[in-house]
Amino acid sequence: MPNQDESQRDLKHELANAQARTLAAQHLLKRAADEIEELVESDCADQKKEEAAKAAKRFRRAATA
Repeated sequence: MPNQDESQRDLKHELANAQARTLAAQHLLKRAADEIEELVESDCADQKKEEAAKAAKRFRRAATA
């Protein structure tokens, strides 16, 4: 049976891994938002530009939550 120090170390390790995954996901969302905004600037229909801009905003909100 692991002692308390080992359990705490394991929990800290799991927390650090979860935080790293969260940061990686936030980075990917921000990058996706950047790419969408670049596409919005390209030559496409106004409705598609609006949809893409809304998606970029959602990604940015999710990345900062």
